[in-house]
Formats: sequence, C-alpha cells, structure tokens
Amino acid sequence: MAKQHQELIAFLQKNNFKADCSQCGSPFKLKEAVLFPIDEFTSEAKDKMNEIKEALKDRKLTLQQLTAKKKQKIENTTQSVNMGFILERLAPVLEQFRFNKNDCRSLFDPIDYVIFDGLHKNGVVQKIFFIDIKSGAAKLKKNQKAIKTKIEEKKVEFKLY
Repeated sequence: MAKQHQELIAFLQKNNFKADCSQCGSPFKLKEAVLFPIDEFTSEAKDKMNEIKEALKDRKLTLQQLTAKKKQKIENTTQSVNMGFILERLAPVLEQFRFNKNDCRSLFDPIDYVIFDGLHKNGVVQKIFFIDIKSGAAKLKKNQKAIKTKIEEKKVEFKLY
C-alpha cells in the first residue's frame, strides 16, 4: 500500500495538476505541495498535526466551558422566572403588599392584578389599579407596555353588556 501511495504522490508531483486550498480556496500546484502517505509523515507534518490537535483540544475545552456556563445561566434564569411566577401569585398575602388582598382580582396575563382599592373595606371603589409584579431585572413585555400606555393616555372605558 505504501508503494501505491508513493507512486501516486510522484505522479501528482511530476504532472501539472492543481488543487484548491481547503483553507483559502486559492489554487496551487500539487508538485509544489508537500505530499506524503498518511503512514509516512515528515517531521514538519507531524509537528503541524500535533499543533492542530492541540488547538482543537483547546477549542473543545473552551466550548465545554461555554456550554457549562450557558447551561448554568439557563438554570438560574429558569429558577428566577419560576420564583417570580410564584411570588406574583403570593403577592397579595405578603406583608409588604400595600393593597387589601380582598380588593385584588387576578388575571396573571397580560397583567397580574386589577385592584379595586377600597371595595372590601368601604364597599366603595376609591381607585382602580392595574398591577404587574416583576422581580429581578424583569421588564414589561411589549403587550404590557401597550396596556400601560393606554391607561396613561386614559383610553379606558367601562361598558355594560
């Protein structure tokens, strides 16, 4: 088999064959290339192969580290979102919640609560609040921002059907 490799390499080097570089795509003459059978690497080829192997090993390690960081970030985000989801539902019973829990009506989507302030205590609504609860770095979604804008523009009506 080695003899066949050597004959092929000799044939390619004697003739005017060209190939395209796999790295840059530029053509080059095969007779100018360092060609060798796979089982007869030159020391230069062995050094280059080892260099490439080390670079690949480093890249693989870096990729593993990035993957582990990404997984941890996803896990942390998931836990944070889940905790926020739980806190949204518990908010009215928490001591820090400034509204009477009996005045709260839960929607959860697209906003968390509509609060009829004073309804339970006085039987008369003093004010209506639209409340969305966020934790950490959470922000209003696009549809929540649109609702907020309409409320601020006083484009809210009461309809009786």
